[in-house]
Amino acid sequence: MSKSVFKVTVLACLWSVLIGSNGGLASDKSSTYDYVIVGGGVSGLVVANRLTEGGKSTFANGPRATVPWWANGLDTSLLRAPTSAPVAGLHNKTFSVAVPAVVGGGSVVNGMAYARGSRSDYDAWEELGNAGWGWDGLLPYFKKSTTFDPPSREVVEEWNITWNPSVYGQGPLHVSTPDFQYPDQAFFWDALENAPIPKPGDPNQGSGPGAFWTPSTIDARDKTRATARKAYYDPVVQARPNLHLATGTTVTEILFDGLRAVGVKIVSSADKSTRQVFARKELILAAGAVQTPQLLQVSGIGPKSVLKSAGIKVKKDLPAVGANLQDHVLTFMLFNITNPSFPNPNTINTNATYNASVWEEYLTNKTGPIAAGSSDMTAFLSLPQISTDAVAIADEYAKQSVENYLPDAYRDKALLKGYKAQQTILAKRFKANDASVVGQPYPGGGGAPNPYLKPLSRGTINLNPTDPHGLPVVQYNTLQNPIDAKIILAIVRNARSFWKRPELAPLGPAELVPGPQFRSDEEILNALIDQGWLLPSLAHPSGTCAMAPEALGGCVGSDLRVYGVTGLSVVDASVMPLISGSPLQSTVYAVAEKAADIIKERG
Repeated sequence: MSKSVFKVTVLACLWSVLIGSNGGLASDKSSTYDYVIVGGGVSGLVVANRLTEGGKSTFANGPRATVPWWANGLDTSLLRAPTSAPVAGLHNKTFSVAVPAVVGGGSVVNGMAYARGSRSDYDAWEELGNAGWGWDGLLPYFKKSTTFDPPSREVVEEWNITWNPSVYGQGPLHVSTPDFQYPDQAFFWDALENAPIPKPGDPNQGSGPGAFWTPSTIDARDKTRATARKAYYDPVVQARPNLHLATGTTVTEILFDGLRAVGVKIVSSADKSTRQVFARKELILAAGAVQTPQLLQVSGIGPKSVLKSAGIKVKKDLPAVGANLQDHVLTFMLFNITNPSFPNPNTINTNATYNASVWEEYLTNKTGPIAAGSSDMTAFLSLPQISTDAVAIADEYAKQSVENYLPDAYRDKALLKGYKAQQTILAKRFKANDASVVGQPYPGGGGAPNPYLKPLSRGTINLNPTDPHGLPVVQYNTLQNPIDAKIILAIVRNARSFWKRPELAPLGPAELVPGPQFRSDEEILNALIDQGWLLPSLAHPSGTCAMAPEALGGCVGSDLRVYGVTGLSVVDASVMPLISGSPLQSTVYAVAEKAADIIKERG
């Protein structure tokens, strides 16, 4: 293909992607670009970068956090936070839905863990009818997006840190294992090394579950958080007049000429003025798994019952839009470390002298705990590795009448057929040791997050019929499928066993959450829910515009084009048909890199 110069704009606030720093949107009421990208998070910035390499114009409309240590908390000022619908399985509680509203998206506010799913996670996508989207098809894009910065030789030898250089490239996103580790972590690594857990060496080579040193998105060159903005936008924007990023705007509607998407309507957050932005070639949605389905629905693409309830004219009845919501379910346990080492993860918050010294160390030398993130030591475990009942659980799921546990949207025959295809795949994976169902990071100290990575329940995200352009209705449906509860209980009991290992005895851990007094299944679940430690989301929403054949309930095909219309594609986490058993950011980068090549190929 000949090298072309494209003009690209990114609309980056609520629903938008990249518009030039060396010029904003023109002052007239409309403007035209080759590509318009809606969303300025990870996927939007990656695609905008790649589409403007040759020079075509792209418009992206896009929505602090450079110090690695801040990853231990969540900066809520950088989020939109709609409240979920009550979750019946979690005692009808409601939950905040974290939606990043900052250029760079989730890469600016997440915990920075960079871990890919296993080969089988992505091969499952291909099994669902998405040719080229298995591990072999995605690995070149995982590599294209990343550069691995090795730790010092002294740290490698002290902590036995391993990695596989062949699964990284020379990409814009720098990932690394920090030089600083808390002393407590030596006890946890000894426990992992002596436990019957594989040690494949690198969590990013696709080899499946095991105990690893997991890299973080920390740029070792300056010891700061590596974000999509830092990697894909800031280094190129001054040299690319064809790349434009619009912030402070909201995309309210997709504009159509018949069934062809031709642009978007946007509103300024400052003065509420309205304007139109048009795409000559393609409109690209990268607004994320919460906002992309809502934007499609308010524009007339989605389940006809949802659209009609809001008085929206149906352009394409597409039941997949907003269905298939998946997220990692957080089961958090807490232990009191009665004999902690010094320093430990709590020392920064409890010892003012130490706090001052480590901040001075970071500001002066870019070393110490402030230069590190949360946890780099992680065990990703399969169902057989945490439960002797794995085969029985898998068989029960394989025989289950799943329609009894799915939302009303799955009365649609194609959606139900698609879920049954997922059921077949997941039942097989649950018997095998090649797919993780839980991740267990060990940061030192007594915090023990145990995210459940393969939930079987499915949620929905739909517009609010009384306020279609307001906050969407997010229904997680957590624990709607009773097998999810069985697996969560297996996770808790496995974690309890691990914390009783002799290698951890010198720390004197004593269970606080849920509490050792809770022994039965019902007691454990109720305690976790009532205490607020079983959460429906790890802020990893995905799947709400799933990539699959339309006959299997898909929203987009393997070319990422939305079914039933032209000129419209989706490139964010909403296209993932099955959630990976890993933090999502690694996969979002790879999907966006592959998406950019697909879009460039069609010219």
